[in-house]
Amino acid sequence: MTTRRDLLRTLSAVALGATLPRALHAAAAPSRALDGIGVQLYTLRAAMRNDPEGTLARIASIGFDEIEWWGEFGRTPAQLRALLDQHGLRAPAAHIDPRDLQPDRLPALLERARVMGHRHLIVAWTAPAQRNPDDFKRLAALLSEAGRTAASAGIRTGYHNHDFEYAPVGDSTLLDLLIAESDPAVVDFELDCFWAFKAGHDPLVGLRRHAARITHLHIKDSAGPPTHRQVDVGAGVMDWKAIIDLATAGRVRNVFVEHDEPADAWATVSAGLAHLKRLGY
Repeated sequence: MTTRRDLLRTLSAVALGATLPRALHAAAAPSRALDGIGVQLYTLRAAMRNDPEGTLARIASIGFDEIEWWGEFGRTPAQLRALLDQHGLRAPAAHIDPRDLQPDRLPALLERARVMGHRHLIVAWTAPAQRNPDDFKRLAALLSEAGRTAASAGIRTGYHNHDFEYAPVGDSTLLDLLIAESDPAVVDFELDCFWAFKAGHDPLVGLRRHAARITHLHIKDSAGPPTHRQVDVGAGVMDWKAIIDLATAGRVRNVFVEHDEPADAWATVSAGLAHLKRLGY
């Protein structure tokens, strides 16, 4: 004879069986906080120089949502924005020359950003002669001052690392110095996961340490030490699911597939997008 207690146990087991897979799926599912998946235009620079209109159309047809801008390609900002709009693309961030942040050049930069729809202006390179603590302190001040001016337009400044920023400065690094010296209210950082890894730094450690400052990721893969040859995303040793899930638990909402010197740029960006889609992004 079935007692009331047996019935309750049965009902509880049924309810648990119905909800447990859903709960496990929710726990295992990657964050959906990304605004979209983007491509760094530097990867496709040869195609853009040859045919900007056709290149942007093809980027959209592959399935990218966003572009991190690089270059001008003989078109005005208004012409480029019209092409982005035509193909349903956004360009939330752009790589810039740090000289454009100087007070005499900043207004023109901000006007280009307004037209293009950029919300982050990211310094992408530091000349070898300026890779020292004093110049990095000056760069931090420049990023901060320009960032405070840009804030009124809803635009933030930022910095993108390579491997040289991990050069030691006492017990720290040039990158840590730049982060510490810049104004967190207006200056963000883009973590290039490949270059951090090549420099011997785990991107996961950097994301945990600087979760409040990192807003963008560059996604390019490494074949592993000691040479760290760049390979297509998903063809290397980097754990992109762990990296992106941790990043989106913080402030990161934009990731950009990239390869500095691809043998076939279109195959590379297509492979990167396909791998991130397979991971559920």
